[in-house]
Amino acid sequence: MPPTRQQLSQREIDGVLKHYRVGAVRNIRELPEGSLYSPKVVLDTERGPLLLKRRARGLDMPALVAFGHEVLLGCQAQGLCVPPLIGTEGENASFVQFSDHVYELFVFIEGQRFDQSNPNHAYTMGALLHETHTAMDRVKATFPPATEPETIDLSRLQSLKTIEHLLPPKLSEDLPRMLGYAHELAQANAVRVGIVHGDWHPGNMIYVGDTLVAVCDFDNTRVGSRLRELAQSLVHVSMITPKAGQSGMDVPAEADVVRLGAFWNGYREGGGTAQARTVIGLMPGVMIDEALASLGPNPSEQHGAMLNAVWRKAAWIDQNQTRMIERLNA
Repeated sequence: MPPTRQQLSQREIDGVLKHYRVGAVRNIRELPEGSLYSPKVVLDTERGPLLLKRRARGLDMPALVAFGHEVLLGCQAQGLCVPPLIGTEGENASFVQFSDHVYELFVFIEGQRFDQSNPNHAYTMGALLHETHTAMDRVKATFPPATEPETIDLSRLQSLKTIEHLLPPKLSEDLPRMLGYAHELAQANAVRVGIVHGDWHPGNMIYVGDTLVAVCDFDNTRVGSRLRELAQSLVHVSMITPKAGQSGMDVPAEADVVRLGAFWNGYREGGGTAQARTVIGLMPGVMIDEALASLGPNPSEQHGAMLNAVWRKAAWIDQNQTRMIERLNA
């Protein structure tokens, strides 16, 4: 059975809101978006619309939450478009601990989701990535961050052995080859690590018309490779995603080169510097590394199906690198 979306109970909502001054709450509605393990509700309050969120397990260590909040507030102080974080009454704390969970309260920003048919959405998403990295370079955080010591983690290939019987032989050959190439490419083009958003994908962007009005979800903010973040972002923005009722195996494997080019142009024209050949070369390995990281200690048949879908897309990029590089360099 696939996992179900977690929900906030009324007890949780009441227990957390007593730490804030929000006035009367007129309405509460669930916001069924983002991680299944991080439930959210939109509150209609006297203070205005607010978003209450419970952090997912693994991303709720207080020191890491505090680091992410320092980065978010530092970016906000520099004019970056992020949802304002609400402090508690009295202490002005940036989060609340209640019943062994961590909760955050934000100003809720109305807007639309990323439009795959609108190249301007991909363009502004690319431009904002470089702007965000620039703002993060000026943040003086005091809490210790999570870190990503390696751009590509070859040790994750060990997890394939437990579900090898569920995988086509070609997949078992291709994944180590593509991951190994990406690792070598990353090592040869290593640059200084910096603070990264950690989850730069279309689902975390809010638009009004063509304007990107906010980037959300600093839960995975850490110190890591910005080259990896760029490659990962290009994967997400160019991926043809399943519609309702479809699986990853039901959609075309190819990347959307229009969105790919628009994001890249935004990133470059916004001041970002990277070589198209390096970033495109990293994309298959980054996809595989991210998929392997999600397997956990006990991979299942469902994980095997997910890896098959990732393999199809990674193999398409691997086979069409020349075409994609030419598109970015045009």
